[in-house]
Amino acid sequence: MDKFFELHDLKFEWDEEKYAVNIFKHNVKFEEAAEVFFDNEHQVGDATVDEEFREYIVGFSFQLNLLYTVYVERGERIRIISARSATREEESFYEKGK
Repeated sequence: MDKFFELHDLKFEWDEEKYAVNIFKHNVKFEEAAEVFFDNEHQVGDATVDEEFREYIVGFSFQLNLLYTVYVERGERIRIISARSATREEESFYEKGK
């Protein structure tokens, strides 16, 4: 079942099972992952898997956690697929893009 969430006029959605698994595996809630879209210095890239187009965003949440979030845009909504703390490489990618 899908969950819908709105933050500062952006609409998000995600699968509730993936949400629970993500918290267990990465200790990151998708509500916090949505916050990185508001980091003015966020960086984005292509995260396509098996020909399914996906993107990723690296940015800081409001709690100042640097997160790597995989998502896909679906019309007016952003569907969050997964989110975790950024690795050192992803942190460097973020810093270089500033």
